[in-house]
Formats: sequence, structure tokens, C-alpha cells
Amino acid sequence: MTTTYPSHHVVYQCDEHTAHSMKQHMEKVHHAMKNVVNRKVQVHTVHNEIIVGVVVGVDVNFVYLSMDPPDSMRGFYPGFSPGFNPGPYAPFNPILPLALFNLLTISLLL
Repeated sequence: MTTTYPSHHVVYQCDEHTAHSMKQHMEKVHHAMKNVVNRKVQVHTVHNEIIVGVVVGVDVNFVYLSMDPPDSMRGFYPGFSPGFNPGPYAPFNPILPLALFNLLTISLLL
């Protein structure tokens, strides 16, 4: 059921150029992350977080990192997400979803 409102007030609207740039950024990150599935990476986010994990999946909006157990407070188990298969990493290591548009740097860890 859809609710319609007779009037509304836009609080924020992204300008067309920024929206286009964000979409391009997400596509570039998505392409890069598809090439490092099952590899250990370090990511740096726009919130200045450094996160280390193994890339276990990527879709058009998120990259999924398998985290070591001590970092489990921020993770979730993707068994609740239809169609996502974490492979050999679940259920022992939590999976952290990261939005592609939040990622600034992705580094392979050897």
C-alpha cells in the first residue's frame, strides 16, 4: 500500500552533478572489489575508519567483509539476506557490509 501526501517539503536534494559523480564512484569501486573476492583487504572509509577483512561478496551497493572474531560487534550474519552465500567464512566470522560510496581506498594485504 502506498501512502500519498497532499504536500511535502524537500529537506535535501542532491544536485545532478554530485549524484552522477557518486554513481560513477560506486561503479568503479564495485568493479575493483569484484576482482578481490576471497582476498584480504584493508579499506579506508570517508569516516576515517580503517577496516581489515576478507572480501566474501560484492553487489551493486555493498562489499561484504568477513571479520576476525574480535571485531564481531559490528557484523551480522548474512543468512538473513536472501541469495547471499558467505561460503566457508560463516557462521564463525561475522560479515560486515560496507556501502560502496563510503570507500576511499582499498588495499590488498599480502
